Amino acid sequence: MARRIRYTGQPVLELSEVAAWLRLRNADRDKDLLEKTLIPGVIGMCESRTGAAIAEAEYQELWPEYFASGHALDVGQATDVVSVSRVSGGTVIDSASYWLEQGQRESSLFFEGGRPGGILRINYRAGIDLAAYPSVKTWLLMGIATLYDQRESIVIGQPVAELPAQFLETMLAEVTVPPRF
Repeated sequence: MARRIRYTGQPVLELSEVAAWLRLRNADRDKDLLEKTLIPGVIGMCESRTGAAIAEAEYQELWPEYFASGHALDVGQATDVVSVSRVSGGTVIDSASYWLEQGQRESSLFFEGGRPGGILRINYRAGIDLAAYPSVKTWLLMGIATLYDQRESIVIGQPVAELPAQFLETMLAEVTVPPRF
């Protein structure tokens, strides 16, 4: 299982985009709520639901010895490998001996001449290009709008009707990492 080390890239959504979607006249009034709570919360929801990195970040994962060359990285939308090293002894593997193949949903790490022995520590960057997946951006904006309008976790006195799951799920289908066993 990969662990996020830190977010590294530009914001996925700009306050102006969110304000336009919400039809806010004065976005500065809710700036902290949007930038510090709702936008990161919805990005986290999307990352959890899809298994893909939505906001650019650096990740680290450990590969046991039985993961062969060509095994997929845990987080979808991986863009480049920062480093590969052996856990025992900390030997850094030469970057000329491995490469990353990016697929639509997941990326796989290959090694020239076979995978090095031992447990490997792999650091990599991942993050989605929302221009390539506009439905994901729409899903994020819809999620922010929902949380903005309904900030409580309990709804009292009114019926709640969610959009059909098939509609919402198809918006993320292109980047959802397939289940692994």
